[in-house]
Amino acid sequence: MPDLFSQSLTPDQVAERVGRMDQVAGARPFVFDEGPARGMRGIDVWTGSGLTFTVLPDRCLDIGSARLAGRPFGWESSTGPVAPERFDPEGFRWLRSFGGGLLTTCGLRHFGAPDCEDGERWGLHGRASHLSAEQVGVESAWDGDVYRIRIRGRVREAEVFKPTLVLERTIATALGSRTIEIADRITNAGYAPSAAMLLYHVNLGWPLVSETSRLLVNVESIRPVTDRAAAAQDRHAEFQPPTEGFEEEVYQIVPKAGGDGLARAAIVNPALDGGFGVSVAWTLDTLPQMAEWKMMGQGTYVVGVEPMNCPFPPREALRKKGLMPELEPGQSFETAVTISVHLGAEELVCLEEAILGG
Repeated sequence: MPDLFSQSLTPDQVAERVGRMDQVAGARPFVFDEGPARGMRGIDVWTGSGLTFTVLPDRCLDIGSARLAGRPFGWESSTGPVAPERFDPEGFRWLRSFGGGLLTTCGLRHFGAPDCEDGERWGLHGRASHLSAEQVGVESAWDGDVYRIRIRGRVREAEVFKPTLVLERTIATALGSRTIEIADRITNAGYAPSAAMLLYHVNLGWPLVSETSRLLVNVESIRPVTDRAAAAQDRHAEFQPPTEGFEEEVYQIVPKAGGDGLARAAIVNPALDGGFGVSVAWTLDTLPQMAEWKMMGQGTYVVGVEPMNCPFPPREALRKKGLMPELEPGQSFETAVTISVHLGAEELVCLEEAILGG
């Protein structure tokens, strides 16, 4: 039974108290009407626990703003939401339409820094986050004692004479929940083998991220990616106030799995409202590594927790080492990421034990 406003209620008891379920939980499609996002679809979701978030069907069914009881925990960049037709794929120009949000999908045939392989140029983090979903469906209904909210859709990365990859995504939550589940299936719908690179760019910001917060992750190994990271690796899990001239730190981490086979990482802030944290859990067999993106700059104050299915490029090096993920024609792989909000000192202690062991 859902726990709502400190009450445990049956479906009938909930129905007696509302005219329609949208009063406490639901999902409502809309269209942005101004600025660089004008004409882009959105879906607002609320669960009755205080969790609200916005799904962006025209941006790979990614997740934009995310809040709990009005408190933001996803990071939003200076660009704001941007419609996909404004995408510039060259070099680092992906950043011109990187609105941040809670989740940005990177892939499906490339992620990481710009690269060139066999004469084909790849811009930062690939095309996925600027592809519009089709066959989008929104469903809110009772499933036994659970009122489930699901958003489904299909995203196609295709080009004439090139491979075709199809991402089928389901985003799910429930009445009374503080958890968002993202379940993906990626299929090679073409007739030749294709690289299938996938990174979940989970972006967490202030007030969750502050000098009183820290990163929890059970590290098997860690490798600095940027020069700044190499000089600051021993402090990778610590944060500081917004700092003038800060250079981004990126780390590539192999995490240890928990007893359930899942990897977890979290940002926790014991000083925020008696304890506030956001965790990311994922299937380690399909996403064996993660990146930490630590950016403590003024106006760009964010930590990225980024599960991924292979190391960062160069692509040629990945192929030589046999580390480039590939799908044969008709082949698929499935993976999942779960984002949860944790409240209070007791929940943070349990979360730390789940990640680091206790």
